Amino acid sequence: MTSLELLEQDSAAFMRASVVAAMAELDLCTIILQQDNSASLEALAQACGCDLRGLEALLDALSALGYLRKTSVGSQARYAVAHDFMELLDSRKADSYVPMLRHRACMLRTWSHLVWAVQTGRPMKGSAKSFLGPEADSVSFISAMNAIALRLTDQTLAALEKAGVLAALAPTVRILDIGGASGTYTLAFLQKLPKASACIFDLPAGIAQAKKRFSGSQYADRVSLVEGDFTKRPLPAGYDFAWLSAIIHQLGRQECRALYAKIFEALNPSGMLAIRDFVMDEQRTSPVDGTLFGLNMLVATEHGRVYTMAEMTEDLRAVGFTDIKKAVDVPSMSAVVTAKKSS
Repeated sequence: MTSLELLEQDSAAFMRASVVAAMAELDLCTIILQQDNSASLEALAQACGCDLRGLEALLDALSALGYLRKTSVGSQARYAVAHDFMELLDSRKADSYVPMLRHRACMLRTWSHLVWAVQTGRPMKGSAKSFLGPEADSVSFISAMNAIALRLTDQTLAALEKAGVLAALAPTVRILDIGGASGTYTLAFLQKLPKASACIFDLPAGIAQAKKRFSGSQYADRVSLVEGDFTKRPLPAGYDFAWLSAIIHQLGRQECRALYAKIFEALNPSGMLAIRDFVMDEQRTSPVDGTLFGLNMLVATEHGRVYTMAEMTEDLRAVGFTDIKKAVDVPSMSAVVTAKKSS
């Protein structure tokens, strides 16, 4: 690829992203699938409350990109979801990718103000109106994190097992999942460690999703759910293993130290903390996805950023943790750093 071709590809990427975002926010594929995977323009326009000209342009673009299949033309035209995307784009499925696409639609609006965030060092507030509304966006975010986690838990736990992290835990380990939302990782740990118990600590929206997952399940008596904001109150205490997944990038250095200190207090002697997140190289230029995610934190949070191993080590040591190591070394958010509380 030439330099010009790379510039052309990257500068035009927003077009395809916007098409996919609109598809997800209108839930077009689910509507089509509900109609036996064959729907006319008029039926779809009525179902989603869209203008015929606007929707036709979107549906034709989706067909050109391969997400839909279009048959016939004019008033006889009908649209179907392409076979390879039927499971991913059906919002009725628990592991549907639609919530992630909706979350990225919110990100797309926020990212449009990147230059202002770079200039000021702060996100631009109140400038990216949501199509679905803030409550639906919150649900989409939690569901999106669940959809990602469902695809990652097996390989993450396998990596933890290979690194000896799981073997270091007692069979009856008490797990604290901080910011655990619907509890995807909690469930994976409980399935892997049949004598373990766990507590999910999160904001009310996350705990509401966890209640839906665990209420009446075979794991209900092994999970406690605690509502709270870790930036404002202490964490529940008496745990052997703290799981902090995809949280620290939302925080600044001092906020991370404050959270680490709370985790240190929540752990029993000899307890372990495991942090799943990007771990940047010392030049902060690798992995590439980490640099882009750092920008995502710039446009979306007041102080969030991605961290190097040296920064994480310094902050963990500052509050008393020892034996700090990169247990899972991968160039993604599935890297895991562990630290221990001395006995």
